[in-house]
Amino acid sequence: MDIKVLRVVIVEDTQMLSNLLAGWMNTQAELEVAGCAPTVQAGWDLCVATKPDVVLLDIELPDGSGLDLGERLLARFPHIRLLAVSGCISPYAVWRVCQSGVHGFVEKTNYLDELKRAIETIAADGLYFSPLFTKVKDQCLTQPDAFQKILSEREQEVLKCVVAGVDDQWIADRLQISIATVASHRKHIRQKLALHNDRDLIGYARRWGLLAQSETQNSPHATASGGG
Repeated sequence: MDIKVLRVVIVEDTQMLSNLLAGWMNTQAELEVAGCAPTVQAGWDLCVATKPDVVLLDIELPDGSGLDLGERLLARFPHIRLLAVSGCISPYAVWRVCQSGVHGFVEKTNYLDELKRAIETIAADGLYFSPLFTKVKDQCLTQPDAFQKILSEREQEVLKCVVAGVDDQWIADRLQISIATVASHRKHIRQKLALHNDRDLIGYARRWGLLAQSETQNSPHATASGGG
């Protein structure tokens, strides 16, 4: 009986982890690594060239979000299957994964057996989200004060920039809005959250995982960041 071999692309910027995953996958009869890429752009180019069955996506990459790459891939290749793999399991990360359309999520701390099970499940048109992912989703995102129930997506973007320490001009340029609009968003965010200073905003953002490196990694003014 012939074994269906799944061709996998790994988009991961940590070279040691990428190499270890590729080496392990190539020992599995059902898996074949089509290639590895360390950035969003390299991942896109590799997937276009190789047309894999499954793509493993790190959430935070040096040049952007792996979830944004996933959305682009689904628009170009509707039948491709996407598995997010990350060390970040904050409520915001979970929410972004849920919004992105990927077919599964596993933490980088999980066993390889679970990773293989996730790959096989999504390749068979199923969904696979780890128990911890599901727990965070059910316990945090259903709370009445959950960030996504209070702040619009634009306000979330502005808040991530504010708590990273960038100035209003950078935020305006980054989001392609006016400085006056940035100021208006700042005001509305504080009103909605009943917070009065940046220290409180940082505390709120840390609680929900809104300290995102990808929003400010190219800013010369950034004073705080986080990874995923």
